[in-house]
Amino acid sequence: MTVRRLRIALLGTGWVADFHARAVREHPGAELVAAANWREPSLRALAERHGIPRVTTDWRDLAADPAVDAAVIATPNALHAAQAVAFLEAGKHVLVEKPMATTVAEADAMVAAAGRGGAFLMVAHCWRFHPDVRALRARVEAGELGEIVKTRGYGAHAGWGPSGWFTDPALAGGGALLDMGVHAVDTTRYLLGDPQPVRVCAAVGTRYGDYAVDDDAVLLISWSNGTNSVVESGWWQPRAGGLEADTELYGTGGYARVWPETDPPPDYEHCTQPMYSAQLAELVEAVAAGRQPRHSGEDGRVVVQVVEQAYASGV
Repeated sequence: MTVRRLRIALLGTGWVADFHARAVREHPGAELVAAANWREPSLRALAERHGIPRVTTDWRDLAADPAVDAAVIATPNALHAAQAVAFLEAGKHVLVEKPMATTVAEADAMVAAAGRGGAFLMVAHCWRFHPDVRALRARVEAGELGEIVKTRGYGAHAGWGPSGWFTDPALAGGGALLDMGVHAVDTTRYLLGDPQPVRVCAAVGTRYGDYAVDDDAVLLISWSNGTNSVVESGWWQPRAGGLEADTELYGTGGYARVWPETDPPPDYEHCTQPMYSAQLAELVEAVAAGRQPRHSGEDGRVVVQVVEQAYASGV
């Protein structure tokens, strides 16, 4: 019996789009059938690199197309909600890049649209699929560290930061906290077994660059399981205390962190293809099995909630 492959459209042509395109092409149960972006030159270049047969500058064409089963949304943050809602209401599954939205209200609209359309919504917090992160979660689940008292998570760039839409508040919705801090928040929560935040306070500022978004933040999150977490985010930091999404765990039975505190070699690649491929595989295989992919829209909403509360606290 031949099983039809999941026909996927890719929205966006930035750096991360190539990771998603490769992930789709690698999976035997998926097919990359279309791509959309408002900039035609970068759209056609992406299509040529990955053999994408159909391109359009209007993503709405793909939301209405019965030949598309699902969408991977890798566009600027401010577009996520409208695009996801349109695809979900059309009954098409969605994998949306982090942050899933710029506000909790947008996140709620996306979750509601999935319910109305009978489609699955998955949020691309990719570090949940990194084997080193998963190995540490297994140690926590096994009780090796005892009760986790506190954590420290890192989401900062040392010596550089992005430009373009990432520093435009109208498109990004925020700065380094929405760009980098969300990785640290979600990885921390994953390692702790996905508790709920009960209190968030923060110091948020713009200290290193001339733009209208934040590039430095320190958050304190109290979780429903009693753990307290410090999360650092930033761009252009003189030094990062840990690699992106690195997390330290302090427990009653010991200490552990995801990666050793060492300076990586010059050719070191921290963000690599396998975790994106594993993430896409989760979407494809969950849809085939008729179950909710992990991590869900509700999980993504928690991260947006933490960020929203941090911005409100840190003003």
